[in-house]
Amino acid sequence: MNKISPYLWLISFLSFFLSFSCLADTKVIHVLVALCDNKYQGIAPVPAAIGNGQDPKNNLYWGAAYGFKTYFAKQKEWQVIQVNKPKDGKILEEIIYKHQNQDVYLIAQAYDGKYIDDTVNDFIDYSAGKNSLSLSVDKKQINAGGNADLVVYIGHNALMETSSWRSYLPGSWRWITLSKTQQEKQKSRYAAVFACKSQKYFTPPLSHLGINPLILTLHRMAPEAYSIHAMINSWLDGESKDEIRLKVASAYSQYQKLSQPALHIFTTEYSQ
Repeated sequence: MNKISPYLWLISFLSFFLSFSCLADTKVIHVLVALCDNKYQGIAPVPAAIGNGQDPKNNLYWGAAYGFKTYFAKQKEWQVIQVNKPKDGKILEEIIYKHQNQDVYLIAQAYDGKYIDDTVNDFIDYSAGKNSLSLSVDKKQINAGGNADLVVYIGHNALMETSSWRSYLPGSWRWITLSKTQQEKQKSRYAAVFACKSQKYFTPPLSHLGINPLILTLHRMAPEAYSIHAMINSWLDGESKDEIRLKVASAYSQYQKLSQPALHIFTTEYSQ
């Protein structure tokens, strides 16, 4: 027995080390979708069938042809492993995907369009590394929210609306500012905002968090899933920011039937 125990100890150590290494390599993408809502959002009205923010099944940004859920259901590299309906009422549907070829999980949440301010607030909090969400997936814990490697917001740019309560606060009170030490810990994380003119409006809340901008927008645009899909694929392939921007702009132009990549719409940097 004494001769065997060192080997058992070694096997146990190697098993622990390998399991820890696998966990460390796991990437998590967290996507927050504010459902399009004619009634509760200051948007140019869309057809009623796709503009009901309480109906994810038909919503422009979720269940419609180029909505996140419908579009990603057709992407063979992403397998749906869970569909949840959270009880808090703000999130109407949550889907957890697993990449077929990489150790990557994607959590997509469809927020009731009425709660777009909460969607934006959650996105900013997650970008700041706050409010980590622990999810049980494939018999292991996946850390999303403030621990996700990439946080993505999709929807109307609620920060453009002057009615936002934040617009009445002094600049220094509006947003979270992390210390230099905290920002340094965020260097490996990324944020993306697919909404109209997001660079201008999301630079103030994001630029003091240490998180890297992956894709922001410069003009009005349609935040549909083909652009997000192109960004995620390029990012997972380890491509440069310039390459990611080109892939996103090319996908956008393809579906919007533009003659050349829409590089004028997308950027990978905060505004100065």
